[in-house]
Amino acid sequence: MRGFPIEPHKFRIYKARLVSEYTVNTGRVLEVGCGLRHYKRFCRAAEYVGIDLNTSLRPDVWASADHLPFRETCFDLVIMFDVIEHVSDVDSALAEAARVLRHNGKVLLTTPNTLGFGIYDSYADKTHKHHFTWQSMEKILSLNGLRVVKRIPLHLHIFWPFRVIHSKILLRLQQCICLVAQK
Repeated sequence: MRGFPIEPHKFRIYKARLVSEYTVNTGRVLEVGCGLRHYKRFCRAAEYVGIDLNTSLRPDVWASADHLPFRETCFDLVIMFDVIEHVSDVDSALAEAARVLRHNGKVLLTTPNTLGFGIYDSYADKTHKHHFTWQSMEKILSLNGLRVVKRIPLHLHIFWPFRVIHSKILLRLQQCICLVAQK
């Protein structure tokens, strides 16, 4: 453990708010690695589809991130919360997300930041097959047809003046990469 700038339950609440915000006036939403579909109830889109590899979690569709069983350009938003670090082939997973996105569709993505002060040490978690920094994540998104349109800062429990002065530095050190990318 490296510290607790954001407690896990507060991070789930923050992600629920992001889902609520980014699904307003959205047609179809795909959540990759939906687990128990916790974020479905916060989704304000016309349609929500959750996929997961674990059938015991009862996803809407049983599928892998790198082989999405959907036609091209059929979703407005793809949510990938704490998934990309677990997939075998990151390029395939991101290429698939881009493939199913409509023109100007968005990906809402979170993953641990290996340079950050986090909830846990991402290298200690043996289920993580990949480790990312802001720079490496932006590069791999770009290589797969997605460009970052928003970096989402997380509250770091630092006093206001210091946070404002050092916001660019702090963004690189936050425990989680949280961003919106667009096709």
